[in-house]
Amino acid sequence: MKQLQLINRIHECEEHGWNDLLMKVDQVTQSLLDTPSAGTQIKSALMLWSHEVDYRSSKLPPSERELAMKNPVMQIGQFGADD
Repeated sequence: MKQLQLINRIHECEEHGWNDLLMKVDQVTQSLLDTPSAGTQIKSALMLWSHEVDYRSSKLPPSERELAMKNPVMQIGQFGADD
């Protein structure tokens, strides 16, 4: 079974200001309290939410650290950006 890593994805949403996705996951988890019998639908909704976070993350430009790892000649801080 795939790990959802909700905490990591929530932190990523906070870091990038994706408040719409934060509200969405809040609504899905609230539904656990409101309708515990809807476990299958809630699981599907959480997986869909995870895919949305992953999709947005994949569209971000690479960080300076990622660029440096792909090109060892570069040094961290070469571009003046902070991670």
